[in-house]
Amino acid sequence: MARFLWASFDGGGNVPCGLGVSRDLVANGHEVSFVGRPEMVDRVAPTGFRTIELSTSYVHADRYSWHPRGRIFSYLTSPAVGDELLAVAARERPDVVVIDAMFGAALAVAPRFAVPTVGILQSFLNRTIDGWNDMMGAQSEARQRCGFDPLPPLEQLWGDLDLVQVNALEQFDGPPRTGLKNLRYGGPIFEDDDRAAPIRLPWDPADPTPLVLVSFSTADVQVSVSKLQRSLDALAELPVHVVVTTGGIDPARLSIAENAYAVQFASHGPLMRLASLLVTHCGHGTAMRALSHGLNMVCVTGKAADQEAASFDQEPIGEFVEEYGVGRSVPAEASVARIRAVVESAITDHEARRNARALAGRLRASQGAADATRELVALLDPPSPWAREVSA
Repeated sequence: MARFLWASFDGGGNVPCGLGVSRDLVANGHEVSFVGRPEMVDRVAPTGFRTIELSTSYVHADRYSWHPRGRIFSYLTSPAVGDELLAVAARERPDVVVIDAMFGAALAVAPRFAVPTVGILQSFLNRTIDGWNDMMGAQSEARQRCGFDPLPPLEQLWGDLDLVQVNALEQFDGPPRTGLKNLRYGGPIFEDDDRAAPIRLPWDPADPTPLVLVSFSTADVQVSVSKLQRSLDALAELPVHVVVTTGGIDPARLSIAENAYAVQFASHGPLMRLASLLVTHCGHGTAMRALSHGLNMVCVTGKAADQEAASFDQEPIGEFVEEYGVGRSVPAEASVARIRAVVESAITDHEARRNARALAGRLRASQGAADATRELVALLDPPSPWAREVSA
């Protein structure tokens, strides 16, 4: 048995990805502990995994108060967080440290862990590398403005790791755009949000009315009441049934039309098997899961309309959707009329549905969690310094 310490950021698709790989590691006889901010503990602890809360998560939050996402950036970038991670690793003695690829403070101290380190990406790399550079550059600038040393460039942060595991199909990711030699690709991780559960729909199962699933990001910095409401308003007058999973938005904040049913979280697989169309933010996990069910989509991508944050991967994944002819993409600020027109066209777009079904087999055949487990376990040869110390 080996011990894995997972330095986590509980963003939208990050936790499901981490849980999916961790469950496979445990099934193969290993042990996984998650370490991160209090919000991570609240999400992961109910799943049964051991969690460790970082007491320094917000110790420098006052320095970041100028930033629209100051608390998150305090956690992601503060050197105090990196120092505490090193102390946790010294105490826990893991064989491998796994780091969320956008966790700047953890990446900055990765060379000091004394055991193999892994960066985990839950999206495309080549298609999104410009966004990754922008994101990590913004973390570095925020860190400097708060009086700390800047982060190294992205290629150094990731290049110093023993492994960068990309949980996306390489054949969909386009030509290489980095000089990194430590990349490994697997499949996407089809893991439901840990807060999701199957739901009972309010319509007769024999009702032939087409079903549209609406699902946007669950990440705090990406939720947008405005974008979700415009999408619901666009569907309100169409002859469809609508299921909307609202994520971080309380359904009470929305105006729900008679043809719609709203819940905060639901298992997506059963709904996608019934749906005729997906309307989505175009996060990697949601888009790939939809394609694995042969479901075409309308992507309302990019910057959340009532937030300061912009996604690093939604627009590039929207471009992928259009490139492969499996859907349409519109910007976050798209009007009700534009969203309605695109949905009306997409719901009867048989070619897009055929194209989605053509990709489904490749995605269903992928084993993302098993791929990641294989690469992580390969780092255990030779054994970690902790194992050598114990055996001595």
